[in-house]
Amino acid sequence: MAERKRLSETDKSPNKNSKKIKLTQTTLPIVTSTRPLCKYGAKCYRKHPDHLRNYRHPSTEQKIEDDNLTSESNDSSPVSSSSSPPPPTTTTTNSSSSSPRKQMTTSNNSTISLMELMELNGEKLLSHLYQMEFPSDLYEFWKFCSNINTNKPRDVLKNLLNLELVGPFEILDDALKQCKTVPNVHLHYRYYYDTPEFMTLIRTLDKSSQFHIGYYRDSPDELPSFLTSNNASENNRFKICGDNIFAAVYLYGRSILKSNTKNDLQNFLTDLETYAKKQKYSLDEITPKINARKKKINCTLLNCLGMVVPFENDIGYRPVPFTKDQFKKVCDKFCNSTSESISQTAEDELQHVITCIQFANDECDYGEGLEFGLNLFLYGSSKLHSRIMNLLPLAYKLLQRNLYGQIITDHITSGRSNLIEDLNQIEKNK
Repeated sequence: MAERKRLSETDKSPNKNSKKIKLTQTTLPIVTSTRPLCKYGAKCYRKHPDHLRNYRHPSTEQKIEDDNLTSESNDSSPVSSSSSPPPPTTTTTNSSSSSPRKQMTTSNNSTISLMELMELNGEKLLSHLYQMEFPSDLYEFWKFCSNINTNKPRDVLKNLLNLELVGPFEILDDALKQCKTVPNVHLHYRYYYDTPEFMTLIRTLDKSSQFHIGYYRDSPDELPSFLTSNNASENNRFKICGDNIFAAVYLYGRSILKSNTKNDLQNFLTDLETYAKKQKYSLDEITPKINARKKKINCTLLNCLGMVVPFENDIGYRPVPFTKDQFKKVCDKFCNSTSESISQTAEDELQHVITCIQFANDECDYGEGLEFGLNLFLYGSSKLHSRIMNLLPLAYKLLQRNLYGQIITDHITSGRSNLIEDLNQIEKNK
C-alpha cells in the first residue's frame, strides 16, 4: 500500500473556495486495520501516544473525522481531538469559569434555563440540575417523609434528631421557585473538607456543630457508593454510614437512643426499619456493595475513605512518594514554620512530588495527581490552594471527571470557608 502523505497544519482543502483549516495531527499509524481494538473503545481514558498508536478506538476516531468534516463545511475555527467524549459540563454567563453564577448544560449540550427547569420535577429535575443521576433511595426516603408530614417533609427529622434535609431534598421541595437564576447547586451546603465526590443531604441544626451526612461517589457518571458523615468543625475525617439514606438515618438515630430513650424516636425508627425492609434497603453500616468498592481502592486519603481510579495492567495509578506521616510533616513545615529556610525546604519537597506527577500524567498514571491534590485539600490550609488548583482540575479532566474539576475550582475560588445555606446566596459568594 502506498504511504499516505501527512498534511501540514495549514494545508488547504482541494476546494479552492475553502479557507485554511488547522488539522489536528494524530499518532495513529498509516495502516489502522492491523491494530487490535481497545477493549474500552470510545470510553477509554488513556491518552498516551503509545496507547493510541497500538490500539484502535473506532468510535472516537470516527467522531474526530466527522468533527473535521463539519468544520470544513462551516469554515469554523480549528478542531481539537479527544480520546473520548467529554461528560456534561457547566457553562457560565460570563468569561470567568470559576464564577458561581451559571446556567446548566445537559448531556446533549443544550442550555436549560431556570424557567425550563421549573417545568421539570423529580428525577428529571435533579439529573438536569446536578448533571448526575440519583439512586432510588433518595426518592423513596422523600416519599417516606412525605407520608409522615405531607406539608413539610423536610421537617420530619427536626424534632426527633435535630437534623434537616437539605441539598437535593430542597430542590424536590420546590426551592427553585425562590431563585432568581439557576444556582450553582454544587456549592450548596459544601463544607470545608467536602471534596467534589461528596454531596450534602442532611445537616445538623446545632449551630455549634458542622455535622452533615451525604452521598459519596467516585465519579460523577456513577451512582453513589455509600453515605458518609463528617463534622467539619472538628476534623477532616469521614465515617461511612451505610449505602442508602435509610441506613444513614437509622444508624444515627440508634446512636442517639443510647443516651436518650425517646418513645417517639423509637417509634419513628421502627417505622423507618419496616419501610426500608419492605423496599429492600439494607440498614447495615457496611454492605457487600461497600466491601466491593474497598477491593478497588488504590490508596487511602486523609478523609479515611480511600480513592478509586481506573487501574488496568499497572496503568492508571502510582503511589505518591510520601507516607501519610511524611506528608503531614512536610505540610506542617510549609504552612506553619516561622523559619524561612525550613519552609523553603518543605516547598522544594512538595514541588518534587508535583514534578513526579507530571511524569506520571505523561504515562497515564493520573491517579497520583488526584491522590496528592485531594490530600493537599484535606490538609486544610489555604496556603496550599494554589497547588491544589494546579493539580486537581487537571487530574479530574484527565480522568474524564470534568464536573468535579469545576466543583473544586468553584469551591476554592468562591470562598471555601463560607458555608452557603441559601440557594440565592450563591451568586453573591464570588
